[in-house]
Parts: sequence; C-alpha cells; structure tokens
Amino acid sequence: MKLKRFFPILLFLILTLTLSACGGGGQAFRATSWPGVTVDQDTVYVAYQQQILALQAKDGSLLWSYPAEPSARQLFYAPPAVSEDLLIAGGYFNDLYALDPKTGSERWQFGTAKDRYIGQPLFMDDLVLVPNADDNLYAIDHNGSLQWKFTAEDALWSQPVLDSDRLFVASMDHNLYAVDPADGSQIWKTDLGGSIVSSPTFVEETLYVGSMAKEVVSVDARAGEVLWRFPVTGMIWGRPSYHEGNLYFGDMSGTIYAVDAEKGTQLWKVEGVGAITGSMTVFEDGIAFVTEDNGVQALSFSGERLWSLLLNGKLYGEPVVAGEYLMIPVTSGDQLLVAVDFSGNQRWAYSLAK
Repeated sequence: MKLKRFFPILLFLILTLTLSACGGGGQAFRATSWPGVTVDQDTVYVAYQQQILALQAKDGSLLWSYPAEPSARQLFYAPPAVSEDLLIAGGYFNDLYALDPKTGSERWQFGTAKDRYIGQPLFMDDLVLVPNADDNLYAIDHNGSLQWKFTAEDALWSQPVLDSDRLFVASMDHNLYAVDPADGSQIWKTDLGGSIVSSPTFVEETLYVGSMAKEVVSVDARAGEVLWRFPVTGMIWGRPSYHEGNLYFGDMSGTIYAVDAEKGTQLWKVEGVGAITGSMTVFEDGIAFVTEDNGVQALSFSGERLWSLLLNGKLYGEPVVAGEYLMIPVTSGDQLLVAVDFSGNQRWAYSLAK
C-alpha cells in the first residue's frame, strides 16, 4: 500500500516538519522545520522560515538576506543549490526562486509545482534539477523555463544523484529510479520496500540507500539489481556516508553503524546516541552527527567517541563541512547556526534578530 498522502504528513509530525491551519477569512498556514544549509567556498547559505541568509563562513557575519524584509507569503527549509551565477531555493508554498548568490537579488521565479520543496536542487550543465513533493522532478534551464519533468508515484524529498549518463532519483513511493538526464525518461526502477527520504550514495557503479523499512540496501547502478540488504532496528532518514570502503549511518533507534560497503557486513555499532534524523558527516578525524537533545557528537572511524557539544536548541538534519568548521543548524533555540571546529569547540554563532 502506498501511503501517498497520509505517510508524508505522519513523517512531518515525527520530526516537527508540520503543517497546520488557523482560522480566518481564508486559510493561513504555518510550517516548522530545521534550517537548510549549503556551503559554497567561503559562504554559508541558510534557508529558514521566511528568509534565505548568506553568511561568511569564517565568522558568521551577514552578507545579505532574501527577501530583505521577512514575508509571511514565503517559507524556506530546503537547502539551496549554488552555482557560479545562480542560487536556487525551493519554497514551502510551492514556488522556486533563482537569486544572485553574491547579492541575493531575485532573478526569476518558477511556479509550476503543485506542492512544497523539501529536497535540495542539483545543477547539471545548463539545467537545474528540482525535486518536489508533487511527485515530479523538474528540469529547468538557467532562465527558469521547464525543459522536461520526470514523474514518480509519490513525493520526492531528496536531491537526485548524477552519474555521467544516468540520474538516480529516490522516492517516497519505495522506488529507486534511474532516469535519462537528457529527457527525463525512465531507464529502470527498483522497489526497495520502504519510503526513501534521503538521496542515495553513489560509489563506483553502486548505490547505497537507507529507507524507512529499517535497512540499508546496496543496488547495482547499471541494472538496478539489489546486491545486499543490511537490516537495522530503526527507520533510516539520512543517506549512508562513504569513507575508504566503509559506510556510516544512523537510525531512529539511536544506533550508529559501520558496514563494509562491498560485503554489507557490520564492522561495529554504537548504541544509545539518540535518534538520528540526518546523515553522518565525514571530516578529517571521523564522523560527526547531531541528535535532537544530545547535541553534536563525533566518533572516530573505528567507533571511539571523540567529543560531544551540547547546544541550546533542537538539532536535526546533519552538520555541513565549511573549511575547518562544521556548520550546525539549530531549531527552537537562541541561535540559528553554530560553527564548531573539528575538536568540538564552538567558534561562532549566528542568531536571528528578536
């Protein structure tokens, strides 16, 4: 059974990505989620609530905000995508925005989608590929014109993954798709048995996918055949992270796993860290991750605890590497974004104006 409408709402409630209505002459909507963070060279872009912010990675100083004054008609949570001359950001009220990444000035809007943007867009040559919860992946040129679209059987919540001649798209309909990037036609699809929230990880003709069916699945990228399955005790929200032949990922039961990427066998696991709602972030000393109440934590590649840092607020998603720092998005706290060095020390924080 495909839980086409109910299941996404259930997942939103689990992780506070909620949609509610309040009374009035018409409907007014309020959504809450965690900040979407993207790093490009020396700049950190943060999409959260009614604005997109550009911050200097070295000290957190504000470069620009879009719109300059927050608007109740705009909400942003999906991480933006950035190229040399465009920043593409999806809104919670179905609109897609193209901005100048240096100034934040608006270039154009794309209003074809029928639902919210949750996943990060992907630049591909002269196109930007944008997943939407209306089941469609939109291929848009840099002037905002639709070139083609691919339609799945349920919502698309994650950034697609590109190989030289194939595009891999994960869907809430349980399927992993291979798509021709030239025209959006389907090459193959494989039912993995559970809704897929995050992007697959692509390494040397193999895809690794975490699913809500409580497993990580290895898939041959050419034919779509399942190579192995690794069961876990909780739902998996984040993509598996790859480093030197091994996969690292966590589940909602609060367990971190290290698995041999070729064989699908367990190397080690660490339990009791707190529910994982994002991916492991690989940095020079190991892997970093966040949990709702236990802050930022880091493990070595062999599973030893390196450090932890508590922050004031709820932590979801994942850290993002920016040079020598980890950028930590914060929800429901005094700070919006915190920069932490690789030893677990806070270096700066950016707070929204009261």
